[in-house]
Amino acid sequence: MRFYLPPIFFLKLHFMLSSFRNCTLPKIKGSMLRGAFGHALKKTVCIMPSKDSCISCLLRSQCAYTRIFESFVEKPPPLLKGVRTAPRPFVIDAFDEETSFPAKAPFSFTITLFGNVCDFYPYVIYGIARAAESGFSVHRHPFFLEKVEGNGVWIYDGERKILTANAVPQTIENNVSLTQPVTLQFLTPTRIKQAGRFTTDFTFRRLVFAMLKRHLEMTYFYMPDSPLNWNFKELLHLADKIRFSERKLYWVDWTRYSNRQKSKLNMGGFCGRITLEGDIEPFSELLRMAEVLHVGKGTTLGMGKVRVEYLTESPY
Repeated sequence: MRFYLPPIFFLKLHFMLSSFRNCTLPKIKGSMLRGAFGHALKKTVCIMPSKDSCISCLLRSQCAYTRIFESFVEKPPPLLKGVRTAPRPFVIDAFDEETSFPAKAPFSFTITLFGNVCDFYPYVIYGIARAAESGFSVHRHPFFLEKVEGNGVWIYDGERKILTANAVPQTIENNVSLTQPVTLQFLTPTRIKQAGRFTTDFTFRRLVFAMLKRHLEMTYFYMPDSPLNWNFKELLHLADKIRFSERKLYWVDWTRYSNRQKSKLNMGGFCGRITLEGDIEPFSELLRMAEVLHVGKGTTLGMGKVRVEYLTESPY
């Protein structure tokens, strides 16, 4: 039995920048980049006074900022009742851990867009260029956006400040069947709840639920014409039959500062590996998609990056 999952379009934008001066950036940069990007994008496209909320804006359904950063929920799906905004349709991958950047040193990271938000990639490029000029971190270290690659093709020239080619989204493939054993590598801190708390002691059923929730949310909000099946109880029952033959996970603590909450937030999660044994085939598509979508809390910041060891090298 294979649970049908609609394919999801994605566009992987790889940004290459250079520093204007000697500087130091945080070890984990996802939060810094998201904040700088969001601020620059809103400043670029917003026509409303800064004191006004996006929720009251007549243009919110067509605005690049709200589509990327604050997609409002008009009709909530079964798993998101009571939530006002949808999960953000992008992932920032900037876990290189380098902190020291001499003048003219290269700095690179990736932003992956999902679904119909892929169409807004010129806004994303321009927003990052403006954010880099304004400067990263609390010390506002300026950078220059040299070039951008989109799914393997050069699409932006920073010297001329022009798009040089159209970016073409890819589809997460659904055609891989896994056989046991399968090892999952968690490459960045991953936050999965079991019994109401974040832990390394989770079941495969709980991991599958987190992956399903992530995929269904992205499809519902950003690929609205795709058919969805919210009845996945049978797949969860099958997940109960999968066991971990290996669990080598360790906890990574880190904090970030929230401008909205005006306080530091604990964003710790686990890294490491687990090996699955049992009938893995029904979960083939779900695990493949998790490599692109990530899993758990904080995915926008690059958390929850997982790699499935069934290929010599992951295609994503």
